[in-house]
Amino acid sequence: MQIETIGKYQLHLLAQEVPGGWDPFVSVYEFDDEAQDFRCVLETHHASERTFADYEAAIEAARRAGNDFLKVGRP
Repeated sequence: MQIETIGKYQLHLLAQEVPGGWDPFVSVYEFDDEAQDFRCVLETHHASERTFADYEAAIEAARRAGNDFLKVGRP
């Protein structure tokens, strides 16, 4: 798993090995100023309909899905 911080958000990027490739997943957390901690705003989302040949490609697909969520689903 990789964690990337973008402003007050964290993307938790995960690739799970399955027969024939890797499945990408992303969770998104937003920093809550009042609680002084991160809270989940998107829980373990399957980031692609397809599997990928290697771990790095699956992580990149998860990254794209997380960034798309931030652009469309969040302010």
